[in-house]
Amino acid sequence: MSKWKKTAGLLIAVLALIPAAFAEEKTPPPSVTAGKTLKLSGFTQVLGALQDQGVDALSVRRSRFSLSADLMKNIKAKFTVDAVRNPILVDAMVDVVFAESAALRFGQFRVPFGAENDTSSADLDTINFSQPVSKLAPGRDVGTMGRDVGAMLTGQVSVFDYSLGLFNGAGANKTDTNDAKDFAGRVGVKPFDFLTIGASLYKGKADAAAGAPLIRRDRTGLHAGVSFEDVSLKGEMIWAADGEMDRRGWFVQAGWFVLPKQLQIVAKVDAYDKNTALDDDRTNLYTAGLNWMISGKTKLQVNYEYLRNELGGTVNKALLVQFQAGF
Repeated sequence: MSKWKKTAGLLIAVLALIPAAFAEEKTPPPSVTAGKTLKLSGFTQVLGALQDQGVDALSVRRSRFSLSADLMKNIKAKFTVDAVRNPILVDAMVDVVFAESAALRFGQFRVPFGAENDTSSADLDTINFSQPVSKLAPGRDVGTMGRDVGAMLTGQVSVFDYSLGLFNGAGANKTDTNDAKDFAGRVGVKPFDFLTIGASLYKGKADAAAGAPLIRRDRTGLHAGVSFEDVSLKGEMIWAADGEMDRRGWFVQAGWFVLPKQLQIVAKVDAYDKNTALDDDRTNLYTAGLNWMISGKTKLQVNYEYLRNELGGTVNKALLVQFQAGF
């Protein structure tokens, strides 16, 4: 039996038992085959890369499988695995919805910070996340897909939305290394259908070394997006403090569907300064892209990346082609 079938069988078996735990003693558990109880989704990304520096190669970058379930009227769960990764667990979360304005989420899931960090890799307009997001966003800065283990209160009130949570700070699929818990918060406002503005804050502690005092791990972010029919413009900036070192980064991205909902042109510029106290250590990445939306989440993406390091003027050029099959 394949890994996919084993994983699917295990998840379905687990989900079949969960509703019974919440049901009254005399109420039989609902069938897993009932109407809208379960929702299966997923995607696989195959990437081809030609680059000046590094190995030219084909790779299966991600192969994710998600199972969502309505356990009860106001209780929902979602599990996501990635057959390419080890460990394979990506998401494992439960939502308790009190109202549109307040829901409690706990388990392992994306840390609420910024806009791009909270975007699935299947929905990105470019093949890669921007430098500041991949290097500074909580959960991504420790190499765990922007996820962490914690609990979060989230909701929407009128044109405002919010997410406030406490997290281990160690990242996904990792045991916490200290007693401190990290705070993450994000607020957003959408005054018009075409405009989104938001701010994020992360306050945490990290281990500098075994047995050493904890150091600060703080992040502040601003993001905004504008969308008019086939044209979009979005940007984000992140300030970070790791101990005594300050970092920062930003990106601006524009997109245009030359063929509505089918063919999109994307241009993106991002910059990452890994130590603001040093001169000429910033890296700038310029991306030109083309997205062909085939059907649903199935698409073909072509990106040309030009990376320049101000220190020594190091340059790397790369041509990336990614096919994504989604359902």
